[in-house]
Amino acid sequence: MWLRILGLPAAEGQWWKVVNGPPTAGPDSVGMVDGLLRERFPGYRFSGVNGDAGRPGRSTDGRQPPQNYLTVVARPGGSANNRGPGPDVTVVAEDGPDAGRLAPLPRSGLTVGRNHAEWLVTDPFLSAPHFRLEVDAEGVLVTRADADQRPAQLLWTGNQPYTAGSSTFRLVRGRPDPLSPIRSIPDPVVDPGPEPARPNAVLQAFMAAGPLVIGVVMAVVTGLWYFLLFSLVSVAVVAVMWFQHRAASRRHGRRIRDGAERVSGRLDELAPTPGRLALAARADSVDRFGVDGVPTDGPVIRWGTGTARLRVENAKVGDQWARWSTVDLPANSVLFPGRTTVVTGQPSTLQAMGQWLHVQLCRDAITSGRGVVMRTAQGDTPWSGASRASVGTIVCWPGTSARDLPAGWHRVLLCDSGREQHPEAMAGTPGHEDRVDADQGVASLAGLDYTALRWHGMTTRTAAWLLDEMGAAHRPAVDQEPVRLVLPQPLMEQPGVESLRAELSPDEDPMTIDLVAHGPHLLVAGTTGSGKSELLLTLLTGLAAAHPPTEVSFVLMDFKGGSSFAVLAGLPHTMSVETNLAEAESLRTFDALSAELRRREELFLAAGAADFRAYRHAHSNADLPRLVVAIDELRVLVDDHPQAAALLARLAATGRSLGFHLVLATQRAQGAVGPDVRSNLGTVICLRTATEQESWDLLGTADAVTIPADSPGRAYLRHGGGPPRPFQAGQFSVATGPPALVRWTDGAPDADPAPWRDLTVRIGAEAASRALPVPTQAVMPALPEKWTPTPEDRSVLPDAVIVGLADLHHEREQRPVRWLPGRDGPVAWIGTTAGGVDAAARSVLDHLARLDPAVPTFLLDGNGVADSLGVPDSWSVLTADRATPQDLAQLLERVKGRLAERHRVHLVVTSWGRWSAQRVGTGYETVEEHVAILLRDHGPDMLAAALFGARELAGGRTLGLVPTRFYLPADSTPEHRMVWPTLQRVKEVPGRAVMISPDHPAPGVAVQLAASV
Repeated sequence: MWLRILGLPAAEGQWWKVVNGPPTAGPDSVGMVDGLLRERFPGYRFSGVNGDAGRPGRSTDGRQPPQNYLTVVARPGGSANNRGPGPDVTVVAEDGPDAGRLAPLPRSGLTVGRNHAEWLVTDPFLSAPHFRLEVDAEGVLVTRADADQRPAQLLWTGNQPYTAGSSTFRLVRGRPDPLSPIRSIPDPVVDPGPEPARPNAVLQAFMAAGPLVIGVVMAVVTGLWYFLLFSLVSVAVVAVMWFQHRAASRRHGRRIRDGAERVSGRLDELAPTPGRLALAARADSVDRFGVDGVPTDGPVIRWGTGTARLRVENAKVGDQWARWSTVDLPANSVLFPGRTTVVTGQPSTLQAMGQWLHVQLCRDAITSGRGVVMRTAQGDTPWSGASRASVGTIVCWPGTSARDLPAGWHRVLLCDSGREQHPEAMAGTPGHEDRVDADQGVASLAGLDYTALRWHGMTTRTAAWLLDEMGAAHRPAVDQEPVRLVLPQPLMEQPGVESLRAELSPDEDPMTIDLVAHGPHLLVAGTTGSGKSELLLTLLTGLAAAHPPTEVSFVLMDFKGGSSFAVLAGLPHTMSVETNLAEAESLRTFDALSAELRRREELFLAAGAADFRAYRHAHSNADLPRLVVAIDELRVLVDDHPQAAALLARLAATGRSLGFHLVLATQRAQGAVGPDVRSNLGTVICLRTATEQESWDLLGTADAVTIPADSPGRAYLRHGGGPPRPFQAGQFSVATGPPALVRWTDGAPDADPAPWRDLTVRIGAEAASRALPVPTQAVMPALPEKWTPTPEDRSVLPDAVIVGLADLHHEREQRPVRWLPGRDGPVAWIGTTAGGVDAAARSVLDHLARLDPAVPTFLLDGNGVADSLGVPDSWSVLTADRATPQDLAQLLERVKGRLAERHRVHLVVTSWGRWSAQRVGTGYETVEEHVAILLRDHGPDMLAAALFGARELAGGRTLGLVPTRFYLPADSTPEHRMVWPTLQRVKEVPGRAVMISPDHPAPGVAVQLAASV
């Protein structure tokens, strides 16, 4: 929150900032700000003048935005503000080239002129000086100072304005009144009622002439001239009728004139002159400038005062009433979106009119939230909320172009008449609705044609002062601050059965989303740099801060390389964070979600519950949170894993009843979000889009494409088929210390925006301090890349060989895989040395060496594992580089002999490819054939066989007699895998295998093989 402090010494400066305080100015922050001010400036007392959140104030839908700007006035502790409502007199330049200027009128008098005067007014038609004002007992004495004639005096009472040069001056006594709120201007139409009926001229002529002719004829024929007297009566009757109609017309004309003057008065009230706007700055009111009204359809602009003919309601065609309906009235217009207004004049005229236009546009922007952009030869200067507004007005000064504006902005083209600039060349379109020609004094505005136009202007100095008074002046040059959110207090207290709510933007009417009421699923779309990932983090952090882990848990899938969700891994709510950097891990997450989906269906069916809400109401302590599955960059997922679309469609269809909520983010929804998913979306958040078509597809309007590129987080939210609502996504902040007041230029650190790791640490620490329970994970953590059994693992079944750690996501656990010789059948490990097959052999041999030495162990060592391990002397070991067919025959005969005696035997073969084709004895049988016979003729209770090999083992006949196999894909080639069964994808690291067994058929189970101690 930033402060502008008026009344401090110049050395202190005006611009200050509250760091580590509340993000917005409101009732809760008043006491804190007052304490900071009194502590920093102990010799002053302070009073608030204005607080205006994002000057220009309101958003386009009329709601007041959060306030992050406050203006206060500092006064020395012993001073007093004794200024009352009068009797001070102020002279104001109400219109003209230097309108808006104010000057107090002292009793000693005031000289006014263009030069060499006490009050300098920039008007080329004023002399230097032009006149002098002196206070008199009956009014103000105005003394002209013309060089060509004797000074002339007049008494100015202030009831009427005084005109000098091209300027109009007015006297104001006491405190001025504030302006009325901005309202739409009425149609300039006069309704005087029905006009008087016009008599029939032919009939009147016949009525007058007929009896007169008859009377003349009768007088001639009879000689009685009194017949002429009777015939003149008809003439008198016609004359009376004519005079009555003329009187009725005059009365109707006066009604038209009165109505026209009333219309002029209403227009004058709705669009104030520069002088009235300047006087409002001295008003004693919270809303001095009338900015708390309802936004209009467009900015209401007053260009000046001129003469125009108003349309008369029910008037017949013709100019009969023109002299009555032609009056002096304000030249007003409404700058509707998408239209153009052209203003032509000399450079000095355009400068003055442009400054006055600028002030009016900023006043409108405070009320409506529309943007204002001043485009000059040096570039664009956005004012007010132009960087966030979807509609507004751009003023193109001479020498610039308005060709590249988005739809929805009104263009005002200031054309230099001296350069003969063509508006078509500036705008790129020949169509113009309104024109103002200041040189000729004519205008065509809102359907009215004005003549004798006296345009309004303002100097740059006066405009800057008024913008400053309204709060629309530029702040010091700093980066735009994000909208701040604060963590709810207390943390993690809200239940998640009936609602799952998170705040996205602070406001008097905060923008919140409820995944239960507004869901069950959410789509977030926006192009690169639109703030999509930050919005996702805000949403998920808000859910975690409001709800305990037993109410909501997250499964996060990041297909942007892990840059989005990694910071949330420390939340107790987060079950898993997967990225597309480990493709196999993402696929295992989908398998786990499928298993959780089936588990919940079976759970609800067994409990007789219709849906998640009914089940949780019946089992309030159940270990069953709502599960939010968030996927960043959905298109990458769909393109890389088309099979995932089916699971997403099922989750979308059954999510509401099973407590699943999808939060899908993508740059482009077209082609990424299938129809099955789209039909179940409850809410869409659309940030800036790359094309208008995408905006129409998501919102039903083109609003999203007009969001400026420098406004990340600006978005529209749409529930169902309702209208889209604009908002600015907030960011959570963490204070770096106690609240403090610092100069804006000191660069003191403010609350860090979005320190995600600090936020997750704070939420996690709160959960740990309260010992909040964490639900059983639906998605287990990824298997470690290296795993060694603990003594506790070995003690569970001491005689068993611990092969590895299995990822049993269908059972929501990870547990050791054991091979118990004498109970379990033969086992095969298939892979390469780099893939970990030799390490697996060493681990198995190491464990067999710990077992009962009375059980004979026979080892065909094909790669020297025994030499590196140091096997017991009681073992029978034969190495491939020194073995002969006779040696093989003798070893295998010993194995057969022990088995014939019903003794249990351990047989281990490493590097199977070096043994399988070797002949045994003097015959043609190979080692593979002999081992196959042993496995076929002897059960697991007698023969415990462990075979380690590569392609030869995978494609040999012996493998069909081995029910349990471990395939190690790391460092294997596609040619090697051609003889493998269809397996699930696993991360290809040494020791990572896929287990195929009778209990776990293909595609198998991922296992991290145990490393030897």
